[in-house]
Amino acid sequence: MEATIPRLDKVDHQLLNLLQTNAKVTNAYLSQQIGLSQAAVFERVRKLENAGYIKNYYAQVDSAKAGLKMTFFVQIALASSRKSSVDEFLDKVENMGEVVECHHITGSGNFLLKVVTRDLMTFQRLIMDGMSSLQEITNLESMVVLSCVKDSKVMPIPVD
Repeated sequence: MEATIPRLDKVDHQLLNLLQTNAKVTNAYLSQQIGLSQAAVFERVRKLENAGYIKNYYAQVDSAKAGLKMTFFVQIALASSRKSSVDEFLDKVENMGEVVECHHITGSGNFLLKVVTRDLMTFQRLIMDGMSSLQEITNLESMVVLSCVKDSKVMPIPVD
């Protein structure tokens, strides 16, 4: 059962901004930065987690250092917008490890995928053997990322 936080206050905003920048910080550090006791910080963070504001903690891996040197965006158009077709497509995409993001979009396509691979040949195999064989897909357009100018995971949380 999710707890609710009707509105984020200044302290909640500060906590979210600090944790987005570095999720490994201690409650002692957060306490020092925010000006609350460690117990109060712990309780605030727990409430933010329970309310769903904080979904997860993870390490951001350098894809190139991990051997994933190529990034692509793939726009997919499906033959049908029926729920069963969309669900079938999404089930298949969920099992493709190279697909690291999948966004349902408007426009000429239905989905925009972010794909990371070792090299162009690996991407070609994914397209030829994986995606092109999906009956749900009527059009597939891929774009190679030449360089990444900004890759922020920090959400610009609006202040009311």
